[in-house]
Amino acid sequence: MSLQTAGAIHFPIHEYCTSIQERHLDTFGHVNNAQYLRLFEEARWEMITSRGYGLEEVRQTQVSTVILECSVRFKREIRLREKIIISTQVESISAKTLCLHHRILKEDGKVASESRFTLGCFDLRARKLISLEGDWLAAITGVRN
Repeated sequence: MSLQTAGAIHFPIHEYCTSIQERHLDTFGHVNNAQYLRLFEEARWEMITSRGYGLEEVRQTQVSTVILECSVRFKREIRLREKIIISTQVESISAKTLCLHHRILKEDGKVASESRFTLGCFDLRARKLISLEGDWLAAITGVRN
């Protein structure tokens, strides 16, 4: 896949299923706002690991992503023991960055939260952003050449 043709690609959606545990709750009995970032992080790692580029590959290649920006919108509360699905999909990509869209769906299919993350591809040795390409690009987008 080239970045020039990426605009025409419909990126696949990855789904991560989990349930809300006590550690996710605040004193109001629903998911604490900071815990949403942890849940989105779990979903991203599950996505790239399931696509063949997990922590071992990051350690070997010394290439990963860094979060440059994120926004979260809370729409419905999520409570203890609720089962949720976090869907993740690449919305757009450029030479060195991409935008991921996450949605947390409740058991009834209603959206509890949405987020957008801008990620940069990061060379851990050089400590700088690099071009999105190769196995890393395929793992994050779900699209192989």
